[in-house]
Amino acid sequence: MSMQYEQLFEKIRPAIDSKIAEFKYFHYDAITAEELWRYCVEKKWRKKKVDQLRLYEVIATIFSVSPSDIVSFNQVEFLQSDNWFEELNTEELQLLLGPVRT
Repeated sequence: MSMQYEQLFEKIRPAIDSKIAEFKYFHYDAITAEELWRYCVEKKWRKKKVDQLRLYEVIATIFSVSPSDIVSFNQVEFLQSDNWFEELNTEELQLLLGPVRT
């Protein structure tokens, strides 16, 4: 994360904490402030420059994010990742993808 994004993150931290508290109220305890911020930076503001963002736009964006937005974003990120099977060793991968022996 660039220094400008880090400074902005700290500046609007109360708004982020408020949104995370809202998520927790609705039992979305797994979503963190960093995940919310990453979603906004990588999805909502990916084509904008930090110095062009107005404070009210940043806060309005944060308050408009729903838990399903973040979950969907994370799922797409996972599906676009390079290697789904990186945790498997060669033998396990061969068993998983090899021909069925009867």
